[in-house]
Parts: sequence; structure tokens; C-alpha cells
Amino acid sequence: MIFTSLALWALPLTALAERPSSVGSVDSVDRPIRCHWEQSQHAGLCDEAIDGLEAAWRLQVDGLGWPSPIMDDDGILDVYVSSEGEGGAYAYAPWEDAVLIDGRFGAPAHIVIDPEFDTWFYWTMLHEFAHVLQYSIDVTETRTLAWESTATAMEFWSDPTLLPMDDYIVDFQATPWVGLLGDGWMLWDDHGVDSLYEYGAALWLFHADAMLGGAVGQVGLDLWMEGANPDWENEPDFVDSLDALTGSWVDAWMSFSLARVGVGTASTPDWAAPYTDAKFAIGLERSVLASELPTSVTPESMPLQTGAVYVEVTGLNPGDRIRVEVDGDRGVRWAVLGYADRVQTWQEGSTLELEAESAAVVVGVVNLGPEGFDSDDPLSRSDVSIAVQRIGDPTKAAGPEVELTGCGCTAASVPAGPRALLLVALASGWLRRRRRP
Repeated sequence: MIFTSLALWALPLTALAERPSSVGSVDSVDRPIRCHWEQSQHAGLCDEAIDGLEAAWRLQVDGLGWPSPIMDDDGILDVYVSSEGEGGAYAYAPWEDAVLIDGRFGAPAHIVIDPEFDTWFYWTMLHEFAHVLQYSIDVTETRTLAWESTATAMEFWSDPTLLPMDDYIVDFQATPWVGLLGDGWMLWDDHGVDSLYEYGAALWLFHADAMLGGAVGQVGLDLWMEGANPDWENEPDFVDSLDALTGSWVDAWMSFSLARVGVGTASTPDWAAPYTDAKFAIGLERSVLASELPTSVTPESMPLQTGAVYVEVTGLNPGDRIRVEVDGDRGVRWAVLGYADRVQTWQEGSTLELEAESAAVVVGVVNLGPEGFDSDDPLSRSDVSIAVQRIGDPTKAAGPEVELTGCGCTAASVPAGPRALLLVALASGWLRRRRRP
């Protein structure tokens, strides 16, 4: 069984304010860490928890360069081996700014882990300590994926032997229409899909890390620091942070939206080298034969903001040219992409032409959201269909001329002013693990 952590936000301010009960504790000799146990027979588990937290501190603070965590009044990072973990683990921080003069809304966190948690405590501590570091910089981020993709990437950068990562990546690749903002809770609640989506989103951080070319794992810290806020309003958010680091979040996300098509194929990029197996391939809405063209594909699940829909065309001859036209909701910015081995291209607009280099190409569309789109806005799907034809195909009349724009897009503007939704959503900071059946 795989166990993962999820972020739950809509809790009352008093939720989890009381720490778990403790009948004993032990301190680390190397770091300011204290492990508490609820029952004496679980005292030995504290040795595992402390070993994991010491390693996490060494690898993530000393190694990856994250600032040391904010401590509570006694200067100790507390971890509790307690049944209040309810079968998993979580990190919790109060909704209070601990250091008013540092320009960051950060808070001290503690960790709770159930003694019956069926996973290696070491990996769990790598993950939950990453959340502690995130809390210390910015409590205000609302998107589960931002928290979990970063913490999972840090877990992997700390220990590349992380076995559950394969399951995470498979789930993330399977539902590309979810985009950069959705999560596994939404997939389960709305579609009955059991998914570790937000953990597999570490894949896009691996891409961003390689694209920016810094030290391994630097992008996680840079994104979180760039998104730090002085008060409760989540501006900038983590999409704004990506925009600031790359010059255009649209360019960066479209670059990944193309590159992930190669994952799980013979063309798997270097930054995704562990994921060449076909199980990691991108989820296709449909695969069609060239002989079936022209055709129109209507997705079963319409894409959310930043979500993508992919269609494969097979049976082509090298040199064949195809045309992709998107018919989508007005008021939404659409981008069309084409992946043909070495030729990987995209355009913002409604149409794209692509020349096949081999028997198969992948085309797609990405929902870039409406003008003025902000990643804290409620998620919504936008209707779209994708028409594919061979250029010069006599069975289909030419469509209307569609104006194209270049891919050097500007960032989405950030509306000013407080957000009531954010206040409700961030009533409590709680990062939790749940069981996958």
C-alpha cells in the first residue's frame, strides 16, 4: 500500500490547536528535535523519527539551502508518535505570523505520525520536514499541489531511492487535464479517481529545475521564497513565483506541457531519466489513425485552467502535414501544441500546423485561463474540441482564418485586494497524510 500526504485547509481556527498527549519523549543529540510518544511501547519509533528528521535537516537545510525552520517558544521541533495521526502523518502550523519584521508570513510547525503508519518513517520525516520548512517561509499558499509537489520533490532530492515516486508520476501523467492547480481530492470527489496527482506533480519541478540550470533542487527553494508574503493575502502565489523566476509562467508551463509528452518513451528527456517505462507515458484523450482524418475530438473531461488535452495521430508518412484547430470557450486563452520527435512547438491561439517526422505525432491544447487569470481563482473547466486534418485533405473545407500569437506571452495579471475565499481556505495550515486503498 502507498501512503501519501495531502493538504487540508478548510478547518476552524481552533482545529488541532491542542497537541497530542505525551507520556514520554527523547531529544536528538545533534539537532533541536524532540520526539514524544503517546504509549510507552512506541518509544522505539521515536528513534526512527529522529533519524529521519536529522537526515532531513542535514539534506534539506545544510544541503539544499533552505532556511532553518522557525521554532516555537521552547526552540524545539516536536514530532509526536500518536494515534491522532489517524493512520497517517501530518504537519501543522498555527495561523499566526511568528516573525513580524521579516516580510514573510511564516509559522512554527510540529509533526504527528501514527505508530501504525504503514510506510518507512524515514521517508515520511523527509516529506513532513519539508512541510515544516515551507510553513516557516509562507503559510498562505492555497493550492495543495504547490505544497505537495515541492515537498515530494524535496523528498526525492533528499533520497532518490524513494520507491513511491513511480506511483506518483504514473498518476500525474494519467490526467493532464487537471493542470497545475488541481489535486487528488478533486479527482476523487468529482470523478471517483483514486490518484496521487499532486505528489507526481514533482515531475514539473524536475523539469523547471533542469530548465533553470541551478544546483539540483534549487528551484523548490527559489519558488517558495519568491512566493513569500508579508500578510495573509496570497499574492504572489506560486504561479506568480514561476513567472518571476522564468520570465513567463506561460512559456515555462508550455515548455513542460511539450516535454512531458516524451516521458515514458524512447525520447524521455534527461531530466526525467528514471521514467522511461511506458507506464509513465502521457495520458492521451484519443489515438487516431491518419486514415481517420479529418476528425474532431471532444474530451471526456474538459481541461481546468492550465490543464491539457492530448491526441495522438498514427499511421503518418514522414513529411505529412497536419493542421490542428481548436474550438473552445470564448474568453479563455488557448494554446495549441505539437510534438513530432525533434519538432516540438506551440502557439497561443486556435490553430497550429505540424509536419510529421515519423509515423506518429501528438497534438494538444492547453487551457491558459481567462485574461487576468489568477491561480487562487476557483477552478473551472472550459469546453473545447480539437479538429485534426491533413493539410490539403479534399474531404474537409478550409476553416476560417485564425489569428496566431507568438509564444512569448506576458504573465497573467494579479488582481489587487483581499480575498474572502483565501481567508476561509487558510483558516488553518494542516498538511496531512492519507491512505491509498
